[in-house]
Amino acid sequence: MKVSMRAFPVLLVLVALSVALAAFPALAASEGHFDRTLTVTGAVDLDVETGSGEITLRTGDSTKVEIRAKIHGSGGSEVEQRIREIENNPPIEQSGNTIRIGHIENHDWKRNISISYELIVPAQTKLRSESGSGDQKVEGIGGPADMNSGSGSLHVKNIGNEVRVRTGSGDVELETIHGSVRASAGSGTIHATGIAGGLTASSGSGNVKLEQTAAGDVDISTGSGDVEIKGVRAGPRSAQAVAASPLRVIQPATGGCIAAQGAFV
Repeated sequence: MKVSMRAFPVLLVLVALSVALAAFPALAASEGHFDRTLTVTGAVDLDVETGSGEITLRTGDSTKVEIRAKIHGSGGSEVEQRIREIENNPPIEQSGNTIRIGHIENHDWKRNISISYELIVPAQTKLRSESGSGDQKVEGIGGPADMNSGSGSLHVKNIGNEVRVRTGSGDVELETIHGSVRASAGSGTIHATGIAGGLTASSGSGNVKLEQTAAGDVDISTGSGDVEIKGVRAGPRSAQAVAASPLRVIQPATGGCIAAQGAFV
């Protein structure tokens, strides 16, 4: 069997890489978690934030808030140690029915580490949430809800009060909101159905779609996306409300289209 001498440099490189990887096993991803259950006695005021992790919230027992957190990190043994510190000292604060989750003052804990939260809360919960790049999914609370993300998508369903959502480049999906809505997306789409109240929506370049089920003023603006409105209802059918033109769509003439169905203007 003949082996070309030209192959030896390649073999040496492969061997060197294998040795290097074997020498740094700690660079592999590290995982951790923590679970907590907090007792509450009434309506909950909840404030939760995370960096690149996700936030998922749904309703459960009216007497407790359940917190299930998954920690992910990469970067070596130092990161592994910091994950263990977070597990032993989870970023949870409670004062009566007011709860804060994920507010980390130690900036070292944030480097190369993300925390995703699954939260089970009473139906009567007021929410403020924020994520850097992770998605958020919230369903079933009484609200109001105020949600913000740098680049994650926001999915909000069956909220009993007003909702305010903002994202830089993610999409916004709203379904069955029993109150007014304010939604903005830098470049994502906004899809709002079953809105029982007014809607103010703006998107830099994404499409906006609205289906309204109860009266409320509507103000939609988009940079270059399409606008579709269905079943939009004006406020009280008084001369003043009609003259005020509660439905307003702002859009450049250079791009996008507007489609309206069953709208009162």
